[in-house]
Amino acid sequence: MTYSIRDMVLELEKAAVGGYDAHKISRSAFKIYQDHGLELVGSMDRILLTLMAMDEGPEFEMSESEFNRFISEIKSI
Repeated sequence: MTYSIRDMVLELEKAAVGGYDAHKISRSAFKIYQDHGLELVGSMDRILLTLMAMDEGPEFEMSESEFNRFISEIKSI
């Protein structure tokens, strides 16, 4: 079974439950990338790499509102 964008969004949203934490979301994106790397379709690779980069420094972190917009854009794919 292919890992879908919807599956990815659900996991990322779950990581944000209980309060926004860029590092927690970045780690969740890394876990998704590791667990489902061969199943990723379309732009999912770029999306996950963008979120994983948030752990590389504050200049790469998204604010909570930026993350919410990013997730909304992904849902419209």
